[in-house]
Amino acid sequence: MLLRSLTKHVKDQNWLAVWIDFAIVVIGVFIGIQVANWNDFLNERSIERELLQRLYKDFQLSVTGIDRDIRFLEQQVSDQRVVIEFLDSCSVDAGMEDVFQRGLATLGFLNPPRLYRRTIDEISASGRTDIIQNRTIAEELDQIVALVEWRTWAYGSLQASMKSTTDEIRRQLRHTLETAYENPFVKDFKGGVDYDIQTLCQNPETANAISGISFDTLERIEAYRQIRARYNEFVPLIARELKARWNMAVAER
Repeated sequence: MLLRSLTKHVKDQNWLAVWIDFAIVVIGVFIGIQVANWNDFLNERSIERELLQRLYKDFQLSVTGIDRDIRFLEQQVSDQRVVIEFLDSCSVDAGMEDVFQRGLATLGFLNPPRLYRRTIDEISASGRTDIIQNRTIAEELDQIVALVEWRTWAYGSLQASMKSTTDEIRRQLRHTLETAYENPFVKDFKGGVDYDIQTLCQNPETANAISGISFDTLERIEAYRQIRARYNEFVPLIARELKARWNMAVAER
């Protein structure tokens, strides 16, 4: 209808009406573009909100997981101290058999740095690394990923260097699936070791090797504590962003 009106006004040489029709067309196109842009903006912000919610959940899981890993490593170091003490004395104290068994059976059990990356990987795969508007959150996320990747590389290097040590110790033991010992991290765990304390303690290299594994395990504990601290600082950043921009309160861990 607008085109018919414009054609009629041109034929009639009613130039004022022509300019009015033209202005209506321009304004209509402009408004249409602005509405489309606004819809795109709202859609992107909806996607950003969902990603932030998922990041929040992922990092809560990461904190829970790395907490458990640190406690497991701390237990290993504590058990290994007991093992070294008993090797030095060539005897296992009464009531401490489970600790000695656990200390030997879990030598060198290390996990890589724990980070639930499902949302991070999705953001990277989409190529929309700019979807997060808050640059503080975006930059902190980049730094955390870089830190975890660096620590993961160090984990791989450490595992390779520890392998010959742990293999040497395990050659002096026989693992058994029948022996059960107390393990607070695995209920009803079976997988102890048969050993001869006299044979083990006669070789001073055994205790020295275990002390080296303890040293490496302590390095992992400190590394993971640093990562956990970054996670614990990052989670409230996301919570504040969701609250400030969308008035969304998220459940605490």
